[in-house]
Amino acid sequence: MNWIGFWSIYFLAMVKFMVSTLPGPGFKMAFHQTWLAAFLGAATASALFYFGSEVVMRISHKRRKIKREAALAAGKEPINYYKVTKTKKFIIQVKHRFGFYGITLFAPLLFSVPIGNYVVAKFYGKYQSTFWFVLLGLAFNAFLLTLISYALL
Repeated sequence: MNWIGFWSIYFLAMVKFMVSTLPGPGFKMAFHQTWLAAFLGAATASALFYFGSEVVMRISHKRRKIKREAALAAGKEPINYYKVTKTKKFIIQVKHRFGFYGITLFAPLLFSVPIGNYVVAKFYGKYQSTFWFVLLGLAFNAFLLTLISYALL
């Protein structure tokens, strides 16, 4: 086994999953080794960012609360975080169009793994099966990306 190739694909999959399998044929790795490295790298980052996003959301909520209280104490009008913007409308449209399965299976692929898992945790973090669907999607997407990489090169 080519360990340099394995760890390169592993760490690349932690950051940008969509292109992580492309170096596999160049490192002369077997199909299953490339798939395993990409899946394990994405799964590691997914676990870190999915379960860590709850902490980030709590900290963000506390900061907003402190800023709101400070603005009210100073006699200023607090920032309205619930204002409807084009970006927020787009995110809600994507959520309604693709639903639970679309977002859990494909968000880490289309966005980077950290951002995709934050989005999944934000929308569907209250369900126990969410992380398992994310892992299932990562395994399926890693297989497809590895298949495309080996077919092209």
